[in-house]
This record gives sequence, C-alpha cells and structure tokens, in this order.
Amino acid sequence: MLSLYEKLFEEINAQRESKGILIRESNGAIIDATIIESSRRPRKIIEVMPEDRKEEEAPPPVITYSDDPDATWIKKGKKAYYGYKAHASADTKDGFILGGHVTPAHIADTTEFEKVITSLDLPKDALVLADKGYCSDKNRRILHDKELLDGIMHKAARNRPLTFFQRLVNRLISTVRYRVEQSFGTLKRGYRFTRMRYTGIKKGNMEFLLNAMAFNLKKAVLKIA
Repeated sequence: MLSLYEKLFEEINAQRESKGILIRESNGAIIDATIIESSRRPRKIIEVMPEDRKEEEAPPPVITYSDDPDATWIKKGKKAYYGYKAHASADTKDGFILGGHVTPAHIADTTEFEKVITSLDLPKDALVLADKGYCSDKNRRILHDKELLDGIMHKAARNRPLTFFQRLVNRLISTVRYRVEQSFGTLKRGYRFTRMRYTGIKKGNMEFLLNAMAFNLKKAVLKIA
C-alpha cells in the first residue's frame, strides 16, 4: 500500500504528464543512488552482560552507534559514512525525479534496481540508463522481461576487457546519465539533503519524497516560464 507521500508524489507527476511537461514514453529513465548521512552523529555503544548474570545465560554483546535505528555504515573511496542511501531515478531529458526510495547505507545499489524500475511503471520500449555498478545478468534480464531498452553501462571483468563497441556504448550513456547526478546535486545543495533531518527509514522516505516534490515543482515552473 502506498503512503500518503507516495500518492501525492505520483499525483504531481501525473499532472505534469497531463500538461506535457514530462513525457515518459520518449524520455526514459536514469537509475542511480546517493548517500545521505544520518541526522545523528555515530557513537559506538556496546551493551555488555550484567555482572550478576552467568556467561552462558547472556546473549552476545550488542553494538549500536546511535539512536537512529536504521542507519548503517558504508565506505566510499577512503571515507566512511553513517546513514542512508537514496535509490532514485530521473528522466533523461530534464532530470525530473520519477521515483525512488531510501534504504540503510550498506544496501548495494544493484539489489534495489528492480524495486526502482517496478515503481516507475515505464511504458514498453522506454530506455533505462544506469552506470556499471548496476551491470549484472539479473538486472539486464529484468529489463528484458519488462520489455524495456537496456542502457546499463558495461563493466570489464578479469581477462575480459571491454570491446570497442562496449566502450562506445558506455561513452554514449555517460553523455546523458549525468542528469541524475545533477538532480542529486541540487537536492543536496538547494534542499540540504546531504544529511537527514529525522531518524528511521519511514521518515527518511518521507523527507526524500517531499524534497523530490519541491524539486520537481520548481523545475516545472522554470520549464514553462
């Protein structure tokens, strides 16, 4: 069942489509994810066994980092982050946010690909673009089964470098895929969505959708101005 915020987000997108401001049939979608830090600063807490309990009766120590119940750690490059990840999509032409959801930060991008795609309800033969982090037989099969055009970048493997054609396809995808990164950048700079205001997945999804609605409405006004 959709939440109130999901219903409102879909209604706003539907109204933009009815006015011709967003055309999913020809635009397609770009899938990506970005890290959003927790509103709580991590502080390691180890719950140890009480002194009056026998060792064999006690559960193993529980390690927590804050009172944010769903936040987790992820390392990107040389830096570690504590918080969440927003998995989202944007249209290929204007960068309108088409949908998405929030998970704990450690959840891999590729495992959320199907959930994002399913929520978009894209028309047959719509193009779906994604970086090489989403490159897997499973994700390509998902696009095939849903009759969507495969725009996932190719990834080299050990003893199997990319062909000239695959490198060319990757360059072509890169010329469009930056639009979703621009959308994420605007959310973080303009709406301060680098860090959550609330704790927990439920409120995290609410904050993401509210920011996405504000972003889309402002972009729509600029487009028709």
